[in-house]
Amino acid sequence: MKKPTIIAVGIIPAFICFSACHKTQVNPCLVYMTAQVTKVTGANSVSVNQEIDLTVFYYMNNGCGQFQGLEATSAGNTTIIDLNAKYEGCACTDVLLGGQTIYKFRAANPGLYYLKFLQPDKTYFTDTITVN
Repeated sequence: MKKPTIIAVGIIPAFICFSACHKTQVNPCLVYMTAQVTKVTGANSVSVNQEIDLTVFYYMNNGCGQFQGLEATSAGNTTIIDLNAKYEGCACTDVLLGGQTIYKFRAANPGLYYLKFLQPDKTYFTDTITVN
């Protein structure tokens, strides 16, 4: 075998393996989940175009949980709200961390409105507001 052929036979498989075997590192100690909503307080009746603050009480599953924010998607008179939580850490204390946040609600039309807070098990905690 000629020398250039030997080099090509050794380099090509190594190049293929390194380029194909390279995987993006995923952090097993970082998880994003939905926080558990336990209670919603505030007015359950409001006038058209009047904004109200609803206090949403939630908890995290362990000591590594941090509240990240709300995501709301509306369709008609129903709004699905996801409380995003970030769990960062591999050794977390086994405690439920409670917290609260404000959800601002305003409706342009009268009617019955359903606020459905997504739970970690994909069910909903539902709050109903009447808009006059």
